[in-house]
Amino acid sequence: MSAAAPSLRFERTLTYAARFTAQTSQNIWLAALFLVAGTSSKPALDLSSLFIAMLIPSIVLGLPGGSLADRLGPGRGYAAGALLRLLPVAAGIWWLDGGTSAWVLAFLYSTGSQVFTPAELALVRPLQDAHVGRVHSWFAALQYAGQGAGMLVLAPALYFLGGPTAMVIGAAVGLSLLFLLTVVLAVRVAPLARAFAAGSARAALSFGATMRFFGRESIARYAVIALGLKMVVSKGIVVALPFYLERDLGLGWEAIAFLFVPGILGILAGLWWCSRELTLARAHEVLRLSLLGLVAALAALAALDYGITAVAQYSHIPPVARLEAQMNTTFAVAIPVAFLLGASLSGLLIAGRVALTETAPPGQHGRVFAVQLTITETAISLPLLALGIGTTYAGARVTLAAMALLVAGFLLLAELDRARSRFARRPALEPEPAPSAGA
Repeated sequence: MSAAAPSLRFERTLTYAARFTAQTSQNIWLAALFLVAGTSSKPALDLSSLFIAMLIPSIVLGLPGGSLADRLGPGRGYAAGALLRLLPVAAGIWWLDGGTSAWVLAFLYSTGSQVFTPAELALVRPLQDAHVGRVHSWFAALQYAGQGAGMLVLAPALYFLGGPTAMVIGAAVGLSLLFLLTVVLAVRVAPLARAFAAGSARAALSFGATMRFFGRESIARYAVIALGLKMVVSKGIVVALPFYLERDLGLGWEAIAFLFVPGILGILAGLWWCSRELTLARAHEVLRLSLLGLVAALAALAALDYGITAVAQYSHIPPVARLEAQMNTTFAVAIPVAFLLGASLSGLLIAGRVALTETAPPGQHGRVFAVQLTITETAISLPLLALGIGTTYAGARVTLAAMALLVAGFLLLAELDRARSRFARRPALEPEPAPSAGA
């Protein structure tokens, strides 16, 4: 840890409080939007419009948002993004009534997020120069905690108190607190943040340097693709899980806890290790091992139980065959695999973000993360649509196998490229001296 790190303890605490408040408030707001859109006269159309309204700014405005975050600097960009998030939610107290208003407010909120999120991630380096993995691990843990508090606890409580209006008011109060926290934080980190801001508006709008950064930093390119695959797998699991529980496990939704608990334990184990041990030097290996873990977990969910059943039945060992017949083999496989899946997903998330934070040049962190987020949001759209169709018509196992093949294909190509690069860097053998004329 650097000598200056202890003096930033209060600033890190402020950042963690802001992270939890942001995630909690956001999930109350999203719950209100989904409730209003889902109970309208055209629920299917309004819900799909809502998802589109939140996706469009991520694709179209992500890069400009990263530029603005770099121009303002991490602290001021964080506060500006918090204000841009607050305004549409405050307007929703009077205006949110379903239909067009939900679409417009969701679009405006997502637009603010295009400044808020890159600025938040750009804060990590000035706050914890020596061990950025610790901050990213806390960010991930607080994100999950805020999502649970907002969507599962506060949103239902506010709904029973006063319906969707109370939920929107609760979200607005939370985002007002977030804005105050980010303003205080921006003042506190102003001297440090100056070194991580773009020097001019022209520099902030230039993506040439950012593209050259990705061109020369192989670990950054690897991280972007790995984070995209992490997003596809995590969302694909959500799509496939109901079908897997019902058709393959033969169980109802109440059984989700038996998979949810080991999955959460795997995530926590991964975050704990990353917070203590992960550095830039280890990031590439953690990315590779996490991708391998995803391949193993997805392949196991897709087919391992069939293999165990076949081995038991053809082993001709009566106790083994009887044991397999008496147990739910698929369920027995799914429990430890859920732990591996959780640990692999958290390893990918933290290692990818550490790689980008540590290698991004000063003044470009906002744009680097904006490029990553934009590529991720754009790239997952078609795979998610294909996974949804495939799960519906072919079943969860096919979806899981397809995701395993997708991740394995990337790993294979990455390893071939790595081997080719190593071979190209090997020094050529010195030619043997020609024999002399008198020899």
